[in-house]
Amino acid sequence: MSEQSTEQPATQSSAPQGRGQQSDINMQEFGRYFVDNLYRILKVASIYNVDHNQTREAIAEFMPEFKKSIQKLNRNAISVIIRGELCSVNGETLRLRRRERERLSELQTLFSAANIRGISFASEMTTEQLVEFLKELNEAASRRTEAEGMKHVEIANITIEHGSPDQTIMEAVAKVNKALYVAHVYIRGLVKVRSMHEEVRKKDDPDVPLGVVRRLLQTISELLVDEDFTILGLLPMRLVAPDISSHSMNTAIYAMLLADRLGLEQQTVAYVGMAAIYQDIDRLVGVSVGHRDRDAGLDTHRQFSANIRDVAQMLSHVEGDVVSTLRILLTYERGCAYEEPVGRPFYRRERHLHLVSRIMDLCRSYDLLIQGLQGYKARTPDLAIQYVQSRAGTVFDPHLVDLLVSTLGMYPVGTAVELTSGERAVVIRTPDPSADPRRPAVRLMDDQNATIIDLSDGQYQNIEIARSIEIENMGNDPSQVFLLT
Repeated sequence: MSEQSTEQPATQSSAPQGRGQQSDINMQEFGRYFVDNLYRILKVASIYNVDHNQTREAIAEFMPEFKKSIQKLNRNAISVIIRGELCSVNGETLRLRRRERERLSELQTLFSAANIRGISFASEMTTEQLVEFLKELNEAASRRTEAEGMKHVEIANITIEHGSPDQTIMEAVAKVNKALYVAHVYIRGLVKVRSMHEEVRKKDDPDVPLGVVRRLLQTISELLVDEDFTILGLLPMRLVAPDISSHSMNTAIYAMLLADRLGLEQQTVAYVGMAAIYQDIDRLVGVSVGHRDRDAGLDTHRQFSANIRDVAQMLSHVEGDVVSTLRILLTYERGCAYEEPVGRPFYRRERHLHLVSRIMDLCRSYDLLIQGLQGYKARTPDLAIQYVQSRAGTVFDPHLVDLLVSTLGMYPVGTAVELTSGERAVVIRTPDPSADPRRPAVRLMDDQNATIIDLSDGQYQNIEIARSIEIENMGNDPSQVFLLT
């Protein structure tokens, strides 16, 4: 998926990928590369004195790549900010691996001793200016006088942001409330996909930049491990008006969730999500997306001809990578039954659809039912679950349906419900897969009694969910209740 660079740095780290344009720079990769090299120089300078040959050699290796990278970014400066366990380069917070976090911790210790939280290196910075900065940094760190720090230091082309690199209480609180961060990622994805669809319609061409959407889905694939309840609670809430863009994003997330639960590798999970995004882009330029659960479909030979025609139409827009292969596969298998009957011209009788095709069929139908799109009547999540269950083994893979139900429960996260006690609530957590899927954890909507009840707990055995209710009839805002739980 990433684009290969022919340039290699003189350091041991891999150079950031790109072909010389700002849009080609992967800021996550570039940021980690830049911070790693900054760490190496500061580490060497802290072990030896700044004028030592080892330090000079580290700087000599760094400077050419610094100049080259800043030209690629088309920026006047590169800035590094450290706040607690977070590090951002040019405003983008980096996702760091374990070893990188350890190095960041050492950088934070050095920054803290010098009472600085960030540095900006201008493109005109010289080797001598960097050497001068390192001398002042080492001296400030050795003094460890926070009030003094480096406030007296002024070096051309290097700007120092003074202050502690530790997070403030408010920043720490914001970090703890991951629900709001997850909501931000999801809503940003909705906006980006909608903008992308508008561009496809305007150009009548599926070849549009997808780098931002790809990174957002990669982030979501990482969040699914710990924050899946929050993500799933947002999808049925219709935070934007239902359309193909919101359907595309939701389908990608549901499909990624099932792929994750099946134990596929994280990168493969993200590929599955991108395949769903691309499938809807292809739809906008005339490649069909079938409704396997309710369309009668074409006869055997006409269906085969239609699929091959659409595959041929796509060939000039795919590049042979994993996602391109999935796009072709989904188009080729469109309109085929879950278990192929005798007479289909392009499958043996015993062959089943590819796993990704089966995942996509199920997730698309479920979300279309939730949003009420493309001829489907809008249903509450529990009724949508019942719908796909009724077609398990005929239209949908029964094992995937079971996995969907065990993951979402009979009343998926975010569903507004009425209890047999007469109280209204929002589902905030699905039951354990081994527990009764009809008994999730709910949060009461009563402002005076903001209680969380786990219906799978024996002490609440006399309380059940009586029915699901439309969000519009709640009186309160369930999305606000859910995110603040």
